[in-house]
Amino acid sequence: MNKCFRCQPRISLFQFSLPRCYAAVQPGCPPAQEKPVVGLPHKPDPKTVKCDYIGPPDAQSNLRPYVRHYGDEETRLARSLRLKRIEVEAWNTDFWTKHNKRFYEEKEDFIRLHKESGTSEVSADQMSHFYKAFLDKNWRIHIMYNISWYLKNFDILTLAAAVQLQRLLALAKRRS
Repeated sequence: MNKCFRCQPRISLFQFSLPRCYAAVQPGCPPAQEKPVVGLPHKPDPKTVKCDYIGPPDAQSNLRPYVRHYGDEETRLARSLRLKRIEVEAWNTDFWTKHNKRFYEEKEDFIRLHKESGTSEVSADQMSHFYKAFLDKNWRIHIMYNISWYLKNFDILTLAAAVQLQRLLALAKRRS
């Protein structure tokens, strides 16, 4: 029998159009009586769950928060990997929260200034000039973010490879 991943049937949650939420009340998530909610009604405890959970998008950063599973048998190396992932996710969320706040404040100022100058509505062309100006003004911040993001992910990949090697060596030791 062929065990190739490409040959396995894939089922997507989008096919069922069910919302994925672990928070009790989230924007965009219907009440329980309208549609069933996939997931948990609250943020799960990382020690009791059997897998990682991904929550609904954060209102400020637009990133989905993770709840990382860990158990009692976690090694020091696996713990350092989990903590590094949590640290990078916190750094990433902090960056995008500040960035999005700055973006929306500048966008509102741009719209307010255009309305004060007598224009009742800001056109899509005028908004495109704002978007370009915002990106041009923040290009250095974006470059530094990308470099930092790549370096942090390389650290995570290195730790993940070490954890997998440790698991393989432990498995080989148990079998012999």
